[in-house]
Amino acid sequence: MASSHPDFQKYERALHRYIQVPASERKSSEREKILKILGIANPQEFLGMHIPLWEARIDELLDPTSTDMLPISISHFYVNWVRGAIKMMPSGARVKIFTSKLKATGLKKAILALLHRESGEAHRDFEVIDVQLVQKIHKDTLFTVRTPDRKEHSFFLSHFGCLGEYIYSGLPGLVGLAALPVVYHVTPQGEEVLLKPKEQGINIYLDEAVTAARIHRDGSWWVDGAARQDALGDCIGTALRYGHYIATPEKEVVMIDNIELFHLGDTDVRIFEPIFEFLPRKAFPDDAGKRDLLQEKMRGDYGKAYAAQMATIRANWPEVERYLIEMHRHIHTYTEEPFEMVAGRVKARVAGVPQGG
Repeated sequence: MASSHPDFQKYERALHRYIQVPASERKSSEREKILKILGIANPQEFLGMHIPLWEARIDELLDPTSTDMLPISISHFYVNWVRGAIKMMPSGARVKIFTSKLKATGLKKAILALLHRESGEAHRDFEVIDVQLVQKIHKDTLFTVRTPDRKEHSFFLSHFGCLGEYIYSGLPGLVGLAALPVVYHVTPQGEEVLLKPKEQGINIYLDEAVTAARIHRDGSWWVDGAARQDALGDCIGTALRYGHYIATPEKEVVMIDNIELFHLGDTDVRIFEPIFEFLPRKAFPDDAGKRDLLQEKMRGDYGKAYAAQMATIRANWPEVERYLIEMHRHIHTYTEEPFEMVAGRVKARVAGVPQGG
């Protein structure tokens, strides 16, 4: 919804009056008025949901200084009840609430920056047209904006692993690999968020579109792309792999949700199922002979691509090292270790990490 829309302006005026009242003095009747302006047909019924501290959570949701569209911990027992209640709101209500947060939190400028990075075009404004809560293991909001040229862009607003993803995002491009653009933003209120585009393509490990026919057609470049991303991931110590490969329409493999970095010690726990084991099992679940033949081929292709990418990383190490130095404060904050120690372990990995990580 555009900030100039009369319905939104009416809501913003009412919200401004509401938040001027101290939280302890706000009344249910005042909340009902806000909810009615938002377009909720039965505000009394909505307020009466059997969720502990529900009215206080509504206030947190409405707060224009918070980017959070799910005002409860993702691990809380009642998170699905709260998420469900917010999903029950009319779409326009979520759009108004989210739009009201853009200015005070600085999100508008951050979104404009991401639009520029994604499209290469400079925009001065946009309109939020949809807001959805995403049911993932961490807290994401998926929202869609429309720019003045009528183009639509869908982005995630993430509250988890933000700094790690931001640090990682600048590395693939330095070594010839594809990556999704991201914008790391800390609000004036100190809230840390990450903005990133909704990925286009299929998740190689999780999507139903990964069929035997698709594997036979596209498996070779999937393996090549995954091997090259794994080489970089092994150097930088990414810990999460399963479900983190996206095969894009441009026939590139990108990594998403790189939320754990610098797991570089021998005792670090890492989740890893090699693509050259997963795809053959998916393609031939009932034919061990064909499965073994495909796995042998894919393992060989993986090893060649991995070795080639490691050579590229070593050749471009000065650029990688400069980037890490530029990020030294963020890396120190992220790892809580001296930057020199972390950078030294990365350098050692680049110089001599064994093939296949």
